Amino acid sequence: MISLLLFPAVSFAEVYITSDEAIHRIFPSLEEYKTEKRVFNAQAVEISTIIKEGKIIGWAVKLDESGKNKPITFLAGIDSQGKALAVYVLEFRDIFGSEIKRRSFLKQFRGKSINDPLTVGRDIDAVTQATISSQAAATAVKKALRIIADLRNNSPHA
Repeated sequence: MISLLLFPAVSFAEVYITSDEAIHRIFPSLEEYKTEKRVFNAQAVEISTIIKEGKIIGWAVKLDESGKNKPITFLAGIDSQGKALAVYVLEFRDIFGSEIKRRSFLKQFRGKSINDPLTVGRDIDAVTQATISSQAAATAVKKALRIIADLRNNSPHA
């Protein structure tokens, strides 16, 4: 007699910080923010518009980017000039590469704009043994910057 034990696929997700917590860390002086879901190049994203004294002071873009096997959820804070203020890893689902959540890695994105290459090995240093996750972070930030650049170019208020 042959017995088969079937185990459901275990879904592993390490949640490091919530979107709300990350937004408040990036924009400590915010008075309010409004979040809307949009689709950018067939990818669902959440864009939060950050407001202080009735003016937009920046945006936070939440999106998933493919890791080695599973998506990684990032949140990128972008100022009103279109420069990255900070990046957070919200959820990490892969087994390897979670070291990208370290501030020493993520701070490389601060001040970057749509005009920067954001290429691992060029202007972004990869985390040792987390090259795919490092590339995912660079791609996520580049997408977030592109989304906000498009938003700023197509909105009379941005």
